Order: sequence, then C-alpha cells, then structure tokens
Amino acid sequence: MFQYAIIIATVTASIIGIDAHAAPSPESYWQVSPPINYSDTLYAGWPKLKVNAEVLVYKGTEVNRTYAHHPELYHNGKRTYLQYSTSPIDEDSIGQESWLSTSTDNGLTWSKGYSILPAALLPNQTSAANYTYWCDNRIWQRALHPVAWVPIGKDHLYAVSQTTLRYCWSDNAKGTKAAGRIARRISKTGQPIGDPCWTSQNNWTSVVKFNETIYGTYGMKFCKHAVQIEDYLKKPDKVPAWGTWLYQTKLYAADDAHDMQEPTHAVWFRNKSGGYWERFWRDISGSSTISNAVWVEHTTSREGRDWYPRIEQQHGNKIFRTNIPDVGSKQHLGLLPNGDRYLVHNPRNNTEKIRQPLTIATSRGGGGTYTGIGVLRTNASTVIAPDTRKLKRPMFSYPTTILVDGKLVVSYSENKENIWVSVVDPEDLL
Repeated sequence: MFQYAIIIATVTASIIGIDAHAAPSPESYWQVSPPINYSDTLYAGWPKLKVNAEVLVYKGTEVNRTYAHHPELYHNGKRTYLQYSTSPIDEDSIGQESWLSTSTDNGLTWSKGYSILPAALLPNQTSAANYTYWCDNRIWQRALHPVAWVPIGKDHLYAVSQTTLRYCWSDNAKGTKAAGRIARRISKTGQPIGDPCWTSQNNWTSVVKFNETIYGTYGMKFCKHAVQIEDYLKKPDKVPAWGTWLYQTKLYAADDAHDMQEPTHAVWFRNKSGGYWERFWRDISGSSTISNAVWVEHTTSREGRDWYPRIEQQHGNKIFRTNIPDVGSKQHLGLLPNGDRYLVHNPRNNTEKIRQPLTIATSRGGGGTYTGIGVLRTNASTVIAPDTRKLKRPMFSYPTTILVDGKLVVSYSENKENIWVSVVDPEDLL
C-alpha cells in the first residue's frame, strides 16, 4: 500500500507541482556552490552522494555485445521494469534491439536481460557486421532503442521503442531517418505478451523493407492501443527524448541557430496565474556552434498544445539557453515527493567530451534555481570495447529515474556498453 502511495504522490507532484513565481531568467538557473573545478576530472570539486546500492544490470562483453544505452524505467507498485538498447557491434547499426530486465526488490537485484524487440534483419543479413561495413556498402541500417513505458488502464503495459535508420550514400550524404515506433505488451511478471506491434509508421517503414524483416513475420500490425499510446506520449510529462519527426528534422531554439534534441520530461510549477510547464533540451549543434549548456522551454498550456510534439516546427520555438553547464548529453529532470526538482546530467564540459561525473543537482522551493549538487557516479572503467563509429563517449551517461518505495532508482549506461542502476534516498540529496 505504501508503494502505491508513493506512486500517487509522484504523479500528483508532476502534475500539480508546487507554488512558484515566474520562471527564473535563463541565465540565473545555475547557482550551485562551489562552482565547477575543471581540474578535478573525477568529481569536479563536488561531494560524492551517499547511495543505497550500485548494481550492474547488464555487462555487454559477457554476452558478446559491445553496445548498450537508452535505459528506460517503470514501476507498477510491485515490479520495476528496465528497458535498454543493445547491439552486437556499434551504435545504431543493424542488429541493435531492445532488451528487458526487471526487479522485485526495488532495484537492488535484477533479472538477466533478454530481447523483447528483436533486431530488424533482412533474410540475407545473417551475420553481425560493424557499422562501417554496412555504411561502406551503402546499406540501410535499421536499429531500435527504448523510448518509453506506456500503461493503458490497469491491465496493459507497453514497452515502446523508436526506430532509427542510418544511411550512408556517400561521404557527403549521410544521415538519420526514422520509420515510426514499435511496442510490445509486457505482463505483470515481466514477460512479453503476444507479438510486437506498431504505434506509428511512415513512408520509410516500407522504403527500408521492415516488412521483409521479422516484423513482417509478425504481420506489421498496429497495436490495439496504438492511438492511446501515441496520445499518451504527447503529454508534457511523458514526451520521450526521441521521436520520429525529431530524429529526421532539425528543431531550432529561439535563436534559430542551435539544434535541439532529447527534451526532458516536463515538470509543472503552480503560481497565482495558474502555472507553467518547464523542460530542458540538449544542444546537439555542430562543433562550431554548440553551446555546451542546457536549454529551457516553458508553456502555460496544460496539454502542451503550443510546443513539440503537438506542434512540429523547425523555427519559432521558445527555447532559450540557460547557464546550466553541460558536456553535451541527455539529461533527466524530475520531481521529488515534496515538489523539489532534481536534474541528473553531466555538467562538466571538457574538450575530450568525457561524460564524467554524473551528478544530481537539486532545486529547492518555488524559485526554480539549482543550488545543491552531488556526484552520483564517476571513474568508470577504462577498459572499453572498441567501436568503428568512434562514438564511445566514455563514462556514465543517459540517465533515467523513477521513485520506487520512496527511493530514487536511477539507471544509466557506462561507456555505452554496460547498464547500471543506483538507488538513492532523496534525503541524501544535497
């Protein structure tokens, strides 16, 4: 019963928020003390947080796979579910699929992972090869990675993944497309129910011949709750970091210069005027433009009707640069039961692009600024499985977090090849 109370409290906090004034000016969000110590490559001058547990859920080399990333968490009151992507060789390459592990003791131990959305291989693609092989041979690469958990009523839970398509027609014609989303219903005991199904498709679905992969064998059918799933993923506090339109279209900030991706879930601030949603974005601009800062967006629309994804527009987005530092990686924004905000990310910018340390910063009360910070993880293994794309951004990154029985369960990847979980008592946040 207590677990359900925590879930209700969390949902209520994410919708109602706490009393607040107007949002801080973008340049005043980061008031953490002490400031970053760039000479401290492990802790950036900040204290290590106390944790209840650090658990290695998945180790890629133990199953002869070199890539794992994109963790996504869900808790149903009794079981905690964790999706993650995994590939035999290289990121976003043919063979990348979605796996699942679950926990029945609030994140302290986890089941052995297994595939729930298999690799989308054509009949003649019978053996693993690296990204460079497929690229050099001008072959479409179909990859999957988790984006969300979607509950429909009390009896249906869907694990949802995004399709990612990579193409390399020449040295000057390379890029990303997407073919929609694929989902699979998961039981209360953590087992797949029925075949995978689609929540959305587009013209690229047929162009890259998904119908000739195992998904054609499954019938290419839409999920029974496809419409409800896609509508759920438009809610401001549920929008995934990745989407079909966003993967293949540049979305620019208010300055029309910086390219945005990977929005966080939004949190609601209540004030005398009603309130507003707030979310952060990652700057993925090119090396000559990238800001190495977190960007912020607000809306007063409770349904988010005037921002992505209900509106898909390249320009005219009210996204502004903050003074929150960022190495250039996905962030997670969440609410504690008392309404305080927390931000899990990699704030120490560095020319080596090492995602270290992974921190949790806190924003107390209604002001919206961040004043406390502690290091969740640092000093990852330096033994890293090689990749041919040279995208192995070392250390701990891509966090996702939920509240389970009053504790923060945080999942993240290590060196883009291992998946970890840390359990933290909110009382131990700084």
